[in-house]
Amino acid sequence: MPRPPRTPRKLAAAARPENHGPVPAFDVLLLGVGPDTHVASLFPEHPAAREAERTVVGVHGAPKPPPTRVSLTFPAIRAAREVWLLAAGEDKAKAVAMALSGAGELQAPAAGAYGRSRTLWLLDAAAASQLPRTLYPAAQP
Repeated sequence: MPRPPRTPRKLAAAARPENHGPVPAFDVLLLGVGPDTHVASLFPEHPAAREAERTVVGVHGAPKPPPTRVSLTFPAIRAAREVWLLAAGEDKAKAVAMALSGAGELQAPAAGAYGRSRTLWLLDAAAASQLPRTLYPAAQP
C-alpha cells in the first residue's frame, strides 16, 4: 500500500480548503535560475528533481555548497498561481536558452518550474543573449 504524501506541518497548516491540496497556493513564487538550470535546490539529474509526491524534500549531495539542503519540489512550485524566474548575467545565458527551448525538467529543472496561471521570466540582456529569436518575435526589428 503506497504511503500518503508527507507535507511539512507549516506548509500544510497554511493550506486553505480552496487550495485543494497539501500546500498553500502561493500567489507568486520568485525563483532564481542557476547557471546549471537549477531552481530552488532542484539540480539537473539529481534525485530531488524526480520527486513527484512530496512538496518538500531533503537534498543531499548538492553539486554546490551547501551539500545538504531543503527544497520545495515541483508539485509545490507548480501550486503557485504565478512563478517568476529570475536570471541575470552572461553565465546564465546557456541555462535560460536550454530551459526555454524544450529541455526536459530532469535535465533543466528551470523548464519544470511553472505556475498554474502564469510563468514570467525576468531576464537581463546578458541572460537573454542566447535565446532563439522565435521565442520573442515582438522584439525583432
